Amino acid sequence: MIEQGLWEYDQVDAEEREQLKKWLRGLLQERVVTVEFVKADGSPRRMECTLAESAGAKYSTNESTRKKPHPDTCVVWDTNQNAWRSFRWDRLKRITFNLG
Repeated sequence: MIEQGLWEYDQVDAEEREQLKKWLRGLLQERVVTVEFVKADGSPRRMECTLAESAGAKYSTNESTRKKPHPDTCVVWDTNQNAWRSFRWDRLKRITFNLG
């Protein structure tokens, strides 16, 4: 089980991974979250992101231009770049957000 916000993705079972994904997606629907992860080139990345339309995340209504996300990635709206970005779940290191 994930306790006190400390966990290692590769050290929890598949059920706990799915719980984390569901929880984070729900949180992203409500507010801006800061995620820290390792990019494909090995460099660290910190990104403020959301899925809340009120914070700028606008979904495409054109089905032909929308890509189906890969199950190993989380697609989010980067609030600093004003663009869609993604990160791999297995490279996620830290999640921070403000309550309220």
